[in-house]
Amino acid sequence: MTETTGRVTAGTAAGSMTVPVRGDGTGDTAAAVVGHPAHDTAPVSRARTVGRFLAHLAEMVVVMVLGMLALAPAWDLAGVALGVEAALARPDVGAVVMVLDMVAAMTVWMRLRRHGWAAIGEMNAAMAAPFAVLLALFWAGFATAGDLMLWGHVLMVPAMAGAMLLRPAEYTRHVHGFDLAWLARRWPVLLGLALLALTIAGGVGGLPPWLILGVALVYPVVGLVRRSIRGRSMVLLQAAGLAVFAVVALLATAFAGQDTGAYVVAAGLVGHAVWDAFHHRAGAVVWRWYAETCVVYDLLLAAAVVAVTFAP
Repeated sequence: MTETTGRVTAGTAAGSMTVPVRGDGTGDTAAAVVGHPAHDTAPVSRARTVGRFLAHLAEMVVVMVLGMLALAPAWDLAGVALGVEAALARPDVGAVVMVLDMVAAMTVWMRLRRHGWAAIGEMNAAMAAPFAVLLALFWAGFATAGDLMLWGHVLMVPAMAGAMLLRPAEYTRHVHGFDLAWLARRWPVLLGLALLALTIAGGVGGLPPWLILGVALVYPVVGLVRRSIRGRSMVLLQAAGLAVFAVVALLATAFAGQDTGAYVVAAGLVGHAVWDAFHHRAGAVVWRWYAETCVVYDLLLAAAVVAVTFAP
């Protein structure tokens, strides 16, 4: 048996058989079959390599643009529901929203195409970096709103190409395919977005301060019902978490009706999202789908609370 890049080939009486293995650290390889390896092993001409690189770059640019176009209506609806249309119309806020749209679309697409999380993070950082610099110049008075939008998009493309050059094999030789199974498993994200839409429709300006304690109680209650809180360390961890969120709820109640109270609620929601992410990664206490739904819901609801409180 001989080992080659991205596959293991075993000699058999009928010929060769290719067994898929994990790739070069950039993500799981697509299922390999005879004649279609996860990586090309034959010499590739320079022109073909450059062509693949440019085609991949064009793919990323298209995804970036489609992300902006697809998610813009959702921001418009949220702005109307929350009463923050004026804030969203600001050029700096609009630029941040646009970057978030592009990052969301790029993350989903690259993960769907079996890229690793390191490559996804690099690409998202490359898209955001030009806008981060230009926003600083805009706030300092050295750039106009037109400069922000024009040069942000112009500089983004070479920045993305630079991120791709960090992993040349990732974008010129690796055959990614589509991980549709991963996409199908993301239904908790859609559930979290649906619950968020219902919450926003009811208004987020008057969220009860005890909301934080309510969502925190889910974990010990579910843990008792499922008998999934095992061991002294887990019991102590759940008790400590409940105590922390109870203190946050008390602080939010003390400052109810004030901006400070709203910010405390938002901070509590972010803290609970971290709590959810920990349990999701550990697969502990609650169902993984619930933890994933709660991460999406908590983070976006916290952003909505901050937006409503901060907007004039």
